[in-house]
Amino acid sequence: MALTAIVPRRETEFMHGLIIHADLHQPNQHCPDATLEIQDGRVAAIHEAGAATPSLPVFFDAQHQLTFPGFVDIHTHGASGRDVCDGSPGALEAIGRAKIREGVTTFLPTTLTIPRDELQKVAGLAAPYMANPTFAKAPALHIEGPFINRNCAGAQNPAHVRPPDSEEVRELHKITPVGLVSMAPETNGGIAFIEEMTALGIVTSLAHSAATYADFQAARQAGAKHLTHFCNQMTGLHHREIGLVGAALLDDGVLIEAICDKIHLCPEMISLTFKHLSINQMMLVTDSMAASWMNEGSYDLAGLEVHVKDGAARLTSGALAGSTLRYNHAARNVHRITNIPWLDLTKACGYNQARSLGLEGGSLTQGSPADIVIVNDECEPVAVFVDGVDKLPEASTPPME
Repeated sequence: MALTAIVPRRETEFMHGLIIHADLHQPNQHCPDATLEIQDGRVAAIHEAGAATPSLPVFFDAQHQLTFPGFVDIHTHGASGRDVCDGSPGALEAIGRAKIREGVTTFLPTTLTIPRDELQKVAGLAAPYMANPTFAKAPALHIEGPFINRNCAGAQNPAHVRPPDSEEVRELHKITPVGLVSMAPETNGGIAFIEEMTALGIVTSLAHSAATYADFQAARQAGAKHLTHFCNQMTGLHHREIGLVGAALLDDGVLIEAICDKIHLCPEMISLTFKHLSINQMMLVTDSMAASWMNEGSYDLAGLEVHVKDGAARLTSGALAGSTLRYNHAARNVHRITNIPWLDLTKACGYNQARSLGLEGGSLTQGSPADIVIVNDECEPVAVFVDGVDKLPEASTPPME
């Protein structure tokens, strides 16, 4: 194969070229020396070692480093000192930049339990970035709260908890797309709300909930598809009432968010979860808050004071308040704890999320977006392509003020 000189990575947009020597791992496929042919921001072909390859410019030499479909984080509140709900126009750009540094090419900006008018303002501020992202893509909002069980609020502000209201979500959906709503099914009107969201094509996830197994079954019948941050702020497993944790062990179809920072789930629980649940059910998320990529100290979370120390974000009560987890570290943690092969683990890093929510991404096939992350042996990104453009050099600059 005759190769031309490697072209500058910032000039690759809308071009036709190659990523060479990629140790490609993705669902059901491992190509140790793959050549990815990229054209107009999409995958034109994947050439395995020894196959005839067109003579095209080389965008990037992966040097046999681990190469994955771009990660998909469907639950993230913030990073780099910014929060989706902080009411500032540049918040999503700062968060999207930080996500690129984690290998995330698609994320769902995730809201908090705040008043209705403030939530609409947040949607309006998010809409421009979501429509024209400069770093990681943000195709839809994740509404976590306010439709939760007040007794299971955790780090959500209980002052603004309210009953499920499909009209409120419809109003947000008119401003910018809503893709996912985390809510408690046992709340008044909860099952009817799930049915209405399902009819709208919006996925519901069970969260901040004291639901019984019977409540879970009713929610699943109504169309609920996910469990939010597994084991955290949900009914635990008991031998007379298996709750939501037990429901995950019985229902092979429900998808499970897992915050694998070794804090929200200890290493043994990570091992237990991935041993007894199918990899086809698992979805790694960060649930990151503004302190991600920042120093230890005090931060605000929708009016609640959060203290970050030793990697853990906690309210003054000691309750966990989101995380400072980086997505690539979550993937690394699970791989090292469970020894699950990368080609299988990539299902939990984006494929399952995309399949459930109807998003592009999560796998690399002919015609799919060229959303690609290349990492070193420590799972630190060395290149992150979004629609065929490496966004990592810009993202390596300091966080925006």
